[in-house]
Amino acid sequence: MQSKVLLLLFCSALSGPIVSARSLMPQVAPREVSLPSAAPSGIPVNDRVLFRYHPASRPSGEKSPAVVLLHPLGGSGDDRRVDKFARALNRRGIAALALTLPYHGRRQPPNDASFRHFTGDPDDAGAAERVAQAFAQSASDVGTVLTWLTQQPEVDATRIGAAGVSLGAFVLHLVMGRDARIRAGVAALGAGNLAEIFLHTRGRKDVKTLRQIETLRSVEPLTYADRNRPRRVLMIQAARDIVVPPRHAEQLWQALGRPPIQWADVNHVGLLLSLDSVIETTIAYLETAWSETPDALSRVPRVRAVTLKAGLMSGLDTVVTPALQYQFFSLGTRHHMALLHANAGLGFRGPFVSVAATVNRYIDVGVGRRVFGNDIRPYASFHIVF
Repeated sequence: MQSKVLLLLFCSALSGPIVSARSLMPQVAPREVSLPSAAPSGIPVNDRVLFRYHPASRPSGEKSPAVVLLHPLGGSGDDRRVDKFARALNRRGIAALALTLPYHGRRQPPNDASFRHFTGDPDDAGAAERVAQAFAQSASDVGTVLTWLTQQPEVDATRIGAAGVSLGAFVLHLVMGRDARIRAGVAALGAGNLAEIFLHTRGRKDVKTLRQIETLRSVEPLTYADRNRPRRVLMIQAARDIVVPPRHAEQLWQALGRPPIQWADVNHVGLLLSLDSVIETTIAYLETAWSETPDALSRVPRVRAVTLKAGLMSGLDTVVTPALQYQFFSLGTRHHMALLHANAGLGFRGPFVSVAATVNRYIDVGVGRRVFGNDIRPYASFHIVF
């Protein structure tokens, strides 16, 4: 459990270059807003809904669409990644509202940690209640900012969307199942089945665990998935994710009626490192969903993510050697991962190129050749993917 939490926090500290977008109008300075939480926790510093509003410049009298941005675990609504996302939306004439989720940023109580409220140990009797409260307050706070947004005279209330990454994607799926005011959304690295992902209850059937699963049902995205079917959502997932297992994303995807979904052949970290491409895809999808031809998904670019593998390689001309590989070409898919692929790599004995097949998320088998060698030889790669 601790390794997953550390990976989530590491992911949330990553950022990427901003996506290029056509500038429509000069940008307006954002403003900070604070409102009372409608689902208070009893902790004063946490019970103020804090957000940064980035209004869009539009021709006089023309209303703009608006997007609520939901950050990853350990982030906040005023960090630089979210700010880049907001500015990219503004350049397309779209207002952005960057919410700080409960127990994050300036809402974090002293000597506390945000992950403690969203993850837990199944042997901790109070873990499920803490997680349920944190998600319930998060969903309520999104509802509060949606009400605020619809009251802004420059916002078109019929074109309100949302985008969430990692923890923010889980909250987005929950809110879209409960609040019809979000007409379109993009969820990157989200899924269903909170009990397994956040409380690690897989395979446990004792009475205490079943009680915890039941406690989370009120904030479980799967509970409300059928209500979200009339609206539009794009899912973006990592095929080799060890934080949010792909099977949970597939479970929610089925419950949502199989909406558009994109799979990147990377891990949780790799998709977060590709945030600029995620932003580009998100904006294109939302603009398509609000257009007169909302089903024209051919306009929406696929997320571009770099598949990097680090581990050990056996074969070529050595028994075992550390190796770093870049998967630069792929053909076909198996469990959303590349089935066949070409790689450029570097080991202790120099650079090499290879063609291989994916056995599973950790193993490839194929043939390769040292750049300065003469022979093509078989090899196996044992690795993790970023």
